Amino acid sequence: MRLRLLGSLELEGVRFTRPKPLLLLAYLALEGSRERRFLAELFWPEAKRPLGSLSVALTQLNKAHPGAVRAHGRRLYTPLATDVDELIDAVARGAWERAVRLYGGAFAEGLDLRMGHELEEWVYQMRERVAVWVARAHLELGHQALHRGAFDRAREHAEAAYGLERAWGLSDPATTVELLRKSGSPLLDDFVRDHGRTEPVPCRVPRPVARHLGRREELETIERLLVREGQRWVTLVGLAGVGKTRTAIEAAQRFCRRRYFADGVVWLGLDADAGADLPARIAEALQLASDPRRPGWDDLAARIDQRSVCIVLDGIERFHPQAGELARLVVRCPNLHLLATSRVRLGAAEERCLYLDGLSIDPEVPGEPSPAVALFLERARRVQAALGEGVAAVEELCRVWQGHPLAIELAASWADLFPAEELVRRFSPPHLPRPRNGEGDLEALLEEAYEQLPPAARRVFPGLGVFEGGFDVEAAAAVLGADADTLAVLSDRALVWARNGRLGLHPLLRQLALRRLARRPGEEAEVRSAHARHYLERLSRHVQELNRGDEPALALMRGDHANLRSAWERAAAWGWHDRLAPLAEPLLRFFDRQGRFEEGRRWFEAVLARAEDGGLRAPFALAAAWLWIRLGELETAERLMEGVAAGRDPALDARIEQNRGMLAYRRGDFTSAAEHWRRAAAYALESADPWARTAALQNLAIAVFSTGDHEAARRFFLEALATQEAHGHEADMAKTYNNLGNLLRVMGRSDEAERMLNQGLRLARRLGLGQIEPFLLYNLGQLALASGRYEAALGRFAAALEGGRRSRERVLEASCHLNLGLATAQLRRWVEAERHLRQGLAAAWRVGEAAEVARGLIVWARLELAQENPRRACRLLRTALELPELRAHNRREAEELMETLDPGVCPEAPYRSPAEALADLGVVTPA
Repeated sequence: MRLRLLGSLELEGVRFTRPKPLLLLAYLALEGSRERRFLAELFWPEAKRPLGSLSVALTQLNKAHPGAVRAHGRRLYTPLATDVDELIDAVARGAWERAVRLYGGAFAEGLDLRMGHELEEWVYQMRERVAVWVARAHLELGHQALHRGAFDRAREHAEAAYGLERAWGLSDPATTVELLRKSGSPLLDDFVRDHGRTEPVPCRVPRPVARHLGRREELETIERLLVREGQRWVTLVGLAGVGKTRTAIEAAQRFCRRRYFADGVVWLGLDADAGADLPARIAEALQLASDPRRPGWDDLAARIDQRSVCIVLDGIERFHPQAGELARLVVRCPNLHLLATSRVRLGAAEERCLYLDGLSIDPEVPGEPSPAVALFLERARRVQAALGEGVAAVEELCRVWQGHPLAIELAASWADLFPAEELVRRFSPPHLPRPRNGEGDLEALLEEAYEQLPPAARRVFPGLGVFEGGFDVEAAAAVLGADADTLAVLSDRALVWARNGRLGLHPLLRQLALRRLARRPGEEAEVRSAHARHYLERLSRHVQELNRGDEPALALMRGDHANLRSAWERAAAWGWHDRLAPLAEPLLRFFDRQGRFEEGRRWFEAVLARAEDGGLRAPFALAAAWLWIRLGELETAERLMEGVAAGRDPALDARIEQNRGMLAYRRGDFTSAAEHWRRAAAYALESADPWARTAALQNLAIAVFSTGDHEAARRFFLEALATQEAHGHEADMAKTYNNLGNLLRVMGRSDEAERMLNQGLRLARRLGLGQIEPFLLYNLGQLALASGRYEAALGRFAAALEGGRRSRERVLEASCHLNLGLATAQLRRWVEAERHLRQGLAAAWRVGEAAEVARGLIVWARLELAQENPRRACRLLRTALELPELRAHNRREAEELMETLDPGVCPEAPYRSPAEALADLGVVTPA
């Protein structure tokens, strides 16, 4: 049963036409539960007995459709869905076609009813909101149709959006008008008539052979700089084939369409040699007659004078020596604007450079291919290639070459001969895409750029290929002896990108550099070794910051992550295990705090794959095992720990006990976990490692907390916090604030708990602790839930769930789903609550988190009680109470719930196992 609100106001399948009861039903469906008195006064503000009028309407509705409106205390709600809900969902998911199909007309169209001011305003707002959503859907579909070349469809959507915007006065219809123009709609004339018309300006700009793809952000930046911010000379700088000319053409065409320059836009392709007479070429393009009595630049400036004109100079790098004259021309002509393309930064004071990268590899329009993929598909169609299921491979190819247009076009030219997967194999590094017909040889263009470098830059450039993901000036100097002047030359020629102190090479240029370096075998080995030594030394210098989680270490790991990983892997391959061993524990702390478990275990397993000595293997095996535990793979962790012998080193023994304690805890054996973590704390004290000691104290506190000894847990947390404060371990303090706040919440000290959790959240956000922040949000959600702030709790849990997914914190994911289920149940959204509970129980079962499975059964019991099903609730509670893994505070919760039940409603025995209970609840669990 569904309530139709778009274009009508009716209950599907029911012959019931009374408008006010139906509008009441619509209000409850869209706004959620409301108190009876509020509804009565909203819908019958002038009635003598508003509550009586409400009762009549409710009787009519429930007679037409039993259960249409339900009561919970003094509040009313409806379980019915509406087509407006479906529209909102379609827009949120970017399902634009469905959104348009759902729109049958205005909200509650045809409603003829006397309403109070407040209710009338709500109806009007709903109509306006619906119009906004549907107009947006039409605009998105119109742009998609334009990208496909389906102009008739684009025109239909543009006109539909324009009609909605004009009818409702939603916003400035500039986006719609642009779509009307591009699709050739006759409604554009109406707009021009309404807003005035100016004469077309001269536009001597080439028409592109193919439609323009992507570059939305770059085009907006060019327009902003030249039109709105007063910049008079912008140069698009980039390596060969990156699309400078195409972008300049599209920008110039946009200037023409929007009539920004009264005297026009003029294109000048500079394909002549550098000795050509540039002022004469510009004068010819502007159709200005030259004066032979004046020198070229002076004559040109005099003739341009006050003209409002934009000149596009394509390939200006050929006239680099005349940059100063161009700058003076711009100064002398106050309304002259230059848009230039170049492979080299010219360096004039008036010049503003905009460096072009490749096309975006992310979609600009939801549901459509990215500009890079769209370019590939369009070029592939020229050779009649049908890709079928190969779009994923095309996306990978575009990602490999970072959207470089010429590389993509060259690869696509072979699409009729090879499937997409084969193209990826043939044209991925170190193999460059090559031309099919000998034209547009990318490798030759890059080699030409290299050969034109000064000697010092030619010497340095090949070695830059060993850097991954960028580098800084210090690294280039240490590894290659490169100075800042040489790096500046490479940056000015777009052979190196430079942003905020970081430099790097485009993948195409990196392959050129590596090929050049490979021609010097002795030098290559020396450079790679210098690279590994430099980054391992930098990592070693930051060991203390890594232990503490301080910003210098975090900045190093963020900025040079790829270089550090490369250096680590080379050191592992070369047998430098003794250099890597002291870094194992600090790196483990970094990966653990950041929630990067999968990545961290790959680092440690890279060493394990090559280290044969058992003593050298131990720190890496234990580190990898800990991260496997965090990922929920307990058996894998145990296998890694089998060959590690205890008793040789207190620090190593502390890590062994830490791992054993976590294995026991994850299996619900809290007593054993506490014993292991007590021993870990003692070993850590013996090894004088404050980080290991506070970690052991934290875990010990969690274990005794789970056994119900809250006061002992609080003492251990406070001891850990004092040690962390003394040593400046801010990252670990955030974790302790979280754990201590959760403990105080369970102890009923809510104000203290909230203060602790918020303090930890501020600290985690300041330090960028992506793994800890979701736990803090989760516990703040628990506080909101306990105090009846259900909507706030939903927001906290949803944010925590998103963070848990990013860091693959599977236990946290399970807990978030369980609490989302509990919160939605409190709001009487039963279907949503059951969905979350099923997801949470399935997730907890998958990772073997028995304690969380037991808690999930208690949460589901609460749901059954809320829906007045005490028999099933009782059976679930009995099952949970029989599980030894049940935490002490959850056990008390279950016992208290059992005390509220009448013994007569509990005739059934508990389920034989948790698996049987989950099956009865419809939870899908792996065998």
